Amino acid sequence: MKKTIILISVTLLLGLLTGACDFFDLDLTEDPDAVVLSDANPDYALNAMQVDLKNLLSNDDPANWRGVNRLGMEVSRMIIKWGGTYENAYNPTEFDQVWTRSYEGILMDAHTFLPIYEENEWWIHAGITKVLQAYVLVTLVDFFGDVPWTESFDATNFNPSADDDAGIYDVALAKLDEAIADLAKDALATPSNDMYYDGDPDAWITLAKSLKLKIRLNLRLVDESGSTAAINSLIADGDLIGAPEQNWIFDYSRVTDNPDSRHPYFIYNYLNGGNTYMANYFMWTLYNEKAVVDPRIRYYFYRQRTVSSEDFQELPCVGTDRPAHYPVDIPYCTLEDGYWGRDHLDDDGIPPDTKGRTLWGVYPAGGEFDMDQGLSATASSGMQGAGAEMIMLDNFVKFMLAESALTLGTTGDPRQLLLEAVESSISHVMAFGEEMASQDYIPTQEDIDDYLTEVGTLYDNATTDDERLEVLVKEYYIALFGNGVEVYNLVKRTGMPSNLQPALLADPGDFPRTFNYPANCVNLNSSISQKPHTVQTFWDTNPAGIIQ
Repeated sequence: MKKTIILISVTLLLGLLTGACDFFDLDLTEDPDAVVLSDANPDYALNAMQVDLKNLLSNDDPANWRGVNRLGMEVSRMIIKWGGTYENAYNPTEFDQVWTRSYEGILMDAHTFLPIYEENEWWIHAGITKVLQAYVLVTLVDFFGDVPWTESFDATNFNPSADDDAGIYDVALAKLDEAIADLAKDALATPSNDMYYDGDPDAWITLAKSLKLKIRLNLRLVDESGSTAAINSLIADGDLIGAPEQNWIFDYSRVTDNPDSRHPYFIYNYLNGGNTYMANYFMWTLYNEKAVVDPRIRYYFYRQRTVSSEDFQELPCVGTDRPAHYPVDIPYCTLEDGYWGRDHLDDDGIPPDTKGRTLWGVYPAGGEFDMDQGLSATASSGMQGAGAEMIMLDNFVKFMLAESALTLGTTGDPRQLLLEAVESSISHVMAFGEEMASQDYIPTQEDIDDYLTEVGTLYDNATTDDERLEVLVKEYYIALFGNGVEVYNLVKRTGMPSNLQPALLADPGDFPRTFNYPANCVNLNSSISQKPHTVQTFWDTNPAGIIQ
């Protein structure tokens, strides 16, 4: 079915790009083999958009999984990116598939099929499509700044100009309002294969309102009063994601046939040894930063060894001096007990350590649960790739409400919301990994209570709102493991965590406040010129250099 969807979308795209007006007026009596847009099955297009969204987040090509999640996690120190400097770390060609998934995939299909959905009163299809449109548009803005929209689907314009990013945020909010209205109507068709909410319009309405919260929280830096009023209205409405069954998740499976339906993080790390390095900083955050170990650690990470290497041939930094610009309480080179990662932007050669590196665990990649096995991972390890994309969860919403309550004074007690969010995250992770978890290593209620107590104490001991925000952000940062979109926004929006590990080089250049335009954007579009990655989105008003 996926292959059929792609063929239909490409055919429609070619028709638009060639400006063939007759493409839309084809008559089956003239060409019985031609694709007639009005006869296309709406489920095919909706299915294609939903799959493309997953691939936009984490590319389905395991050898080149350059989705936006990976980009956000790399610069936020969840996983490692090589390069030495930010300028060297990223080449515009790495973003090409993100651009293609967005414009030739989701946005093109939405532009093409929305008129059909609306004309035929397929309101659930229309509402879902507009939610996907809104999510893609704000994601493009958050990662690239000004991007094309108004002129994007004019078949006579091969060089669409980039719109102002603030205007695109307005478009996204309007799309979500339209989606909510559409989803409340009586529809003449129900999606037969909704991969996220099984065609439930109420669930999509709840998601749309939760995405409005996400957008308004970013806007708090440029429109404090407007964001406060909008968020309070959403809270009063009482229809935000608030329970696990409402989470926006894409589930992978163990299927290895064509198409391979395993999580790309699993494919990339469990089949032939680790191909990704976890960030030493992120593992340290869970293992060492607090007085108690994070209850999620055995779900997040799988250690192929339980003893850290002291062999410089495996770990070239062993025995070398800590960089002078590294704070004394920030990890360098390695952690104890086999938590084997790499430092931020470390550009040293790659040693033969693929069987030693710490890997993605059972959450969210569908890998192995860490029971101190210390064994090399294989394709049959753990959940065998039956992981998930965690796109918007109830604990994310609670964290956002806590941040809003603290920074804007919106409804709710930020401390209480923070603790509810942390507890919800721990519960979600443990439930996801329940299939693989060993009773001997499952966190006890006492373990969870001890962790919550420490978080509460850290919050109570903070003396300023900035210090309290630091506690809140660090917990949201931990809960976002696997979601590079929200963690990238969090870091830019707050400038926190303030103790992020520095790059290995003392002068790595500027943190990417947006990424360069993709190569296939600037090379094929004369209306758009390349920009530096120091360009900030309209809502990111934090000072230059606040993030290293």
